[in-house]
Amino acid sequence: MSPIETKDLPPLGALCLDYTDDIHRPPGDPLNPLTFEFPLLYETVRDGTVRNVVFGGAFNEALLGNFVDACKELYKRGAIGVITSCGFLAQIQQRINEESPIPVATSSLLQIPMVLNISKGTIAVLTFDSKNLGDLHFSGIRLHEEQRRRIKVFGCRDDGHLKSIIIDGGPYVAEELEKEMVELARDALRQDKTISAFVLECTQMPPTSKAIQMSTGKPVYDVVTMINHFYSGLLQSVFMDDEHKQEGLRVRERSAKEKG
Repeated sequence: MSPIETKDLPPLGALCLDYTDDIHRPPGDPLNPLTFEFPLLYETVRDGTVRNVVFGGAFNEALLGNFVDACKELYKRGAIGVITSCGFLAQIQQRINEESPIPVATSSLLQIPMVLNISKGTIAVLTFDSKNLGDLHFSGIRLHEEQRRRIKVFGCRDDGHLKSIIIDGGPYVAEELEKEMVELARDALRQDKTISAFVLECTQMPPTSKAIQMSTGKPVYDVVTMINHFYSGLLQSVFMDDEHKQEGLRVRERSAKEKG
């Protein structure tokens, strides 16, 4: 797709967490415009801090209202749908969709039901913080008990590179982040040999998805795969004209086995 065609596509809105100074976002990060073939609009959510979103438990109405207000602002600016920049926002998926004027996809975790249906065994969810990702978030995307039994959550180390980047404002070293994520995935496989696929919760993880797949040989789903799927439904593809349209007008011959 050419840059002109990309520019002319309707934009997707992105809810951004409230950082004092945002982290580095390379291609592959959902808030880097080079990640997608469609344009993005950005809106920072007031008080949508990592502390409130990841460590703050269930959202109160005031914080939820800030996210809804940001969705409404993106709608006014021309967005046809809204994504977010943290998988922990799964907890408000149903609540925010009720009030947003356009569809909202809050989290890569929305893909879990699909992945469970196309995979065997256990699905490993790799997350920024395993101590805080749980029932609140899985209930937010309406996962039932049977689905939950096939999910295992594996979290990044408290002293690891990803938390250094996000919590401490440390340098972003792509090689270190990739190493951490590959080790996390391989450790998950050592703990559970029935794992058949990975779902990456955190929006900083997609640049490492290919390395995880190459190292483990397993399918990997992240927020970028979710967003591309989300947008494809909001704006259907236009296919080339059928050069053989007239051939479709013929009446097909059918054998006895087809006629039953």
